[in-house]
Amino acid sequence: MNRSGTTKYFEAVDIMKKNGFLFRFIWSVVCVLGTYTSLSYGQSVRRPNIILYIADDLGAWDIPAYGNDKVKTPNLDRLRKESMLFDQAFATSPTCGPARSALFTGLLPHRNGAHVNRLAVRDRIQSMVHYFNNAGYRVAIAGKLHVGPQESFPFEYIVGSNRREPGTEGKKGMFSDLYLEPVDQWLGGYDGEKPFVLIVADHCTHMTWPLNPAYTNESVAIHPFHVDTRDTRRLLTRYYTDITKMDDNIGDMMKILDKHKLSDKAIMLFTADQGPQLPFGKWTLYDYGVQVPLLVRWPGQVKAGSHTKALVSHVDIVPTLLDAIGAPIPTNIDGTSFYKVLRDPGQSHREMVFALSNGDKDHDKSPVRMLRTSKYKYIVNLEPNEPASKGKDLRKSWIELAKTDAHAKQVVDRLNERSSEELYDLENDRFEMINLAHLPKYKQVLEDFRKKMNAIRQVQGDVGDSWKEDLKRLPVAPGPNPLVPYSVD
Repeated sequence: MNRSGTTKYFEAVDIMKKNGFLFRFIWSVVCVLGTYTSLSYGQSVRRPNIILYIADDLGAWDIPAYGNDKVKTPNLDRLRKESMLFDQAFATSPTCGPARSALFTGLLPHRNGAHVNRLAVRDRIQSMVHYFNNAGYRVAIAGKLHVGPQESFPFEYIVGSNRREPGTEGKKGMFSDLYLEPVDQWLGGYDGEKPFVLIVADHCTHMTWPLNPAYTNESVAIHPFHVDTRDTRRLLTRYYTDITKMDDNIGDMMKILDKHKLSDKAIMLFTADQGPQLPFGKWTLYDYGVQVPLLVRWPGQVKAGSHTKALVSHVDIVPTLLDAIGAPIPTNIDGTSFYKVLRDPGQSHREMVFALSNGDKDHDKSPVRMLRTSKYKYIVNLEPNEPASKGKDLRKSWIELAKTDAHAKQVVDRLNERSSEELYDLENDRFEMINLAHLPKYKQVLEDFRKKMNAIRQVQGDVGDSWKEDLKRLPVAPGPNPLVPYSVD
């Protein structure tokens, strides 16, 4: 079936057609980047089971698959060898609720309505559950959800897959734990009548991290955008410990799939919702906050051990999986299928990706927008006086060292001061340390990004301070228990 998953933006399209630039730009951003042939919907050969494993607050740069050999992840290392690795995969938001809502709906945050953390999507928004149910699939989830309302996300919920982390009884903090025994039982009862999509949503590596780390201060790696203090290293040992715990969970999940003889013909994906709760990570639109790991294993279909430089967004995952099973791709979503990349890692996909953060009503209130190509990152800070990343656990030791250390001062200044616009040359400044927005040499680059940013914000309805109106809907419980973020079954 030859098809194009062209995105329709309802009334906004008519507006854009009156403005040639807007129409040409938005059409290029949100339309499918090519058409190609796939098997007809319903052919049994194209109806594999699908497992999507989602880590929580995990930085792509903090695992061996993406270059950090200080962390031990033997199971993820095995999965990487059996998968295609995406060098440039991005979340649409650096916060849990908006990121997951976009991933599950294929819609950018302002389009689905969940653009502030803890905010539900708008009424009548559909999600992958509807699309895969219509294709004859069961769609189940275990662990964390953090999306709502339930009508938009009517997953089969695997009861008992959340529990209090053993040993944390009576302690303050978020200590929810993924429990895989109910998942094992659910798969044991699978009769094979319908194929399934199973989402396994780990609570690792969301804070609160383990209090007793399995790593030493000397064994961690310090990113250039962080300050090397004892407090930094101590916090990283706890974070690394949670990464390894997550890896243990992945290993257990892979054993369960092997036990039920489901590994060989299933599509398995591994990703994270966004980056870690560390400075310049979660809540920000630097790559540490929005670049996510993405591994895709599909024996016999995706080349094991391969990698691709194709630029992809979380909103592309649902249409890609629909494409992989030969099912129709909804024409009113923002995501586009990168199935052709799975078949040929040398293929390109997007020219750029978009992400936003409107923070949270109670904290991290730093509204920001981002456009990223393979070469440049453009950031707009709507309220630059709001700190982008408070780093409260580390701020004291960083400020103290900044009195005598030039690098520490540079980092602390970035925490405390933000310009309204930021531009980074990612080919020469991977860690986004040097803002080029004020340099005359980049005037035209900046102007081009401004036009594109204004266009894509307009078509989403993200105009002026309109996003603030939705803050009045908070707090909104994202569905009944156990769909709230950290409930324990």
